[in-house]
Amino acid sequence: MKKITVIALTILFSSCNAQKIRTMGKFDIAAFNKNKNHLNRYIDTLDNGTIIEQRESANFYEEIVKLKDSYFEKYRRYYKNGNLQLEGEYLNNDFQKGIWKEYNKKGELLEETDYDKGFEYTWEDLLEYLQKRKVDIKDTDNTTIRNENGNWRFSYIEGIYIYDIIIDGKTGKIIQDAKNEFEEGS
Repeated sequence: MKKITVIALTILFSSCNAQKIRTMGKFDIAAFNKNKNHLNRYIDTLDNGTIIEQRESANFYEEIVKLKDSYFEKYRRYYKNGNLQLEGEYLNNDFQKGIWKEYNKKGELLEETDYDKGFEYTWEDLLEYLQKRKVDIKDTDNTTIRNENGNWRFSYIEGIYIYDIIIDGKTGKIIQDAKNEFEEGS
């Protein structure tokens, strides 16, 4: 029994140390260069419906992974040497979710930022509320969702109306629920 406990503790501590040293991914520059188009982009759709888009700019490479059934996209930015610079998840460019990590050019972790911190009324709570209101979250032309100043703020168009709602990120209390008529040309 002691032997099993010692082995289990050894594995546990080894995995903890491995997480601290964590090797992060590199951007495959050669494969990207082979597959990119004239706009310095490459888009691949996997069998499971996941879309991977890669782009090159003057200063970095980007990779955006869109899972078929997820509202969020995984974002990674890489230095020109291929090492990871920044990674995290976001919703349609409206807000960043969870923990984002930033690395130096050598691949060493510089900073972690928790964008969910302070939100006791979570994304999942907000999602449930949005579904009750029948808001089409994926309709990015008519729906925006942001987390700002510790609150959730979303707006959407339904018929001739624009709804603008603010919910307290800690308590879930509705601070504003405005309904305005959509004006021609807006």
